[in-house]
Amino acid sequence: MSGVTSRISRRFVIFLALVQLLLLYAWVIEPNWIDVTRHDAWSKNLPEEFNGLVVAHLSDLHMRGYGARERRVLERLAEAKPGLIAITGDFTREGSDPAAIRRFLEDLGKQKPAFGIWAVLGNHDHWYPPAANDAAVRQFFSDAGVALLVNEWGRIGKKLDTLSLVGVDDSFSGLDNLGDALRGTQRTPFAVLLTHSPQMFMKADLTKFDLVLAGHTHGGQVRLPGIGALWLPAGSEGYDSGWFYGINAQMYVTRGVGTSILPIRFLCRPEIALITLKRSGSAK
Repeated sequence: MSGVTSRISRRFVIFLALVQLLLLYAWVIEPNWIDVTRHDAWSKNLPEEFNGLVVAHLSDLHMRGYGARERRVLERLAEAKPGLIAITGDFTREGSDPAAIRRFLEDLGKQKPAFGIWAVLGNHDHWYPPAANDAAVRQFFSDAGVALLVNEWGRIGKKLDTLSLVGVDDSFSGLDNLGDALRGTQRTPFAVLLTHSPQMFMKADLTKFDLVLAGHTHGGQVRLPGIGALWLPAGSEGYDSGWFYGINAQMYVTRGVGTSILPIRFLCRPEIALITLKRSGSAK
């Protein structure tokens, strides 16, 4: 009987050790193990000037301070040398240090992507804003060299070789207004929608956007083989991570960089998505 008890005790000790190792991995290792993913987004509408443009898509930084993970993000982007950086919201979290966020964005700006840094706000940026009011938030991003789109649009390129960047405020918070975002713009050959929540995808598809970039979901943060994400936040609408396709638009939902609620990730590494725009029929 003592032999059976001893075997059970050893198995229990091994089980506890495995649990501790998994917790250590999920708490310490994976949340800081940046995954740089590479993708091609094909479109017949893409102007030749932008054929081969690499767009770095970041989201959900959830910065409390300026630490090792943020420095790794900057290092990976410096290695990739994207032509445009798009950030789809949730810079902040409870207890965020605005000075750290500004410093990170300023350091990001020093990489000088040819077509700039563009961003929209997420729900956490309204819950824990980096500045006192809306005007101050706009100034905060402007001072850091980031073009913030709050139900607004921007354009890059010249004449017919132009690309529209349209940004909506956080739809999860009910602050999105696609009509306002499009007001005054003229249709360009290729249009990109930046949105924090992927729940905008159907509207974007009906409006005939070419590419949608979204975050918010964190990919679930914890995923299990054969099951996928154990939990997704409201506003995800089943778009957990990766590519999704409509009639007109294609959307990439990134797993994001930071974490919320619990500071853990499991089989769902933080992500920088590098998306190369390619013109259909081109060999480039």
